[in-house]
Amino acid sequence: MDTLTRPPTADLYRSTPPLEVRASDDGRMTLFGHFSVFNSPTEINSAYEGRFVERIAPGAFTKTLAERGDQIRIMWNHGKQGELEGAIIARADTITEDKRGGYYEASLFRGLPEWLYEGLREGQYGASFRFAAVRDDWNDTPDRSDSNPEALPERTVTEAKLYELGPVSFGAYDDATAAVRSLSDRYHDLSTSPDRAAPGHPVNGDAATATAITPPLRAPVGLTPAQRESALRSIQL
Repeated sequence: MDTLTRPPTADLYRSTPPLEVRASDDGRMTLFGHFSVFNSPTEINSAYEGRFVERIAPGAFTKTLAERGDQIRIMWNHGKQGELEGAIIARADTITEDKRGGYYEASLFRGLPEWLYEGLREGQYGASFRFAAVRDDWNDTPDRSDSNPEALPERTVTEAKLYELGPVSFGAYDDATAAVRSLSDRYHDLSTSPDRAAPGHPVNGDAATATAITPPLRAPVGLTPAQRESALRSIQL
């Protein structure tokens, strides 16, 4: 991959391992789990970012957690939808690194819509985090491997700036598959900003690419919370 046409490094979205939920003695629900797994090769295939294999290196979050750990927010669908647009839904009790990856625990606030509590209890939601790749290393000519059978360019993110994370209403991460785990296209409307498309991913007049581009998710107005959630899930599925 030409260094002049590297993928964007800001405002990136990644699905994460499934979040877990537990109830405390006072009835408050806690979200916990790993928002990122270190050295886990992930194929990125995105109209916004391009196509390559990505790894997050151990220590990638050390600086951001030290400098702005208290500014990282827990949001629903990255704060971009419906009645919870822009709302923080939980207090981040712990955000840290362990041997596996980035780990968090967050106490959900009371008074959130019941459909959110119910969906979390039933394990219906995935999870995602938003970050910027501050420092990365590239191998443009890797050997073929089990994790990269097509010898795609490989990026290792060695420093990441973490902004926020939390539950999202589309499919959960499956560590046993090679599913695409970049969610950036869902939050970047390339149909109205074709200049933001990654090199090699034409937007106008390309049907295959158009199917990969998802405008920012919006449910119709005037619905009850349950109807709004149903509408959003039908958009995403």
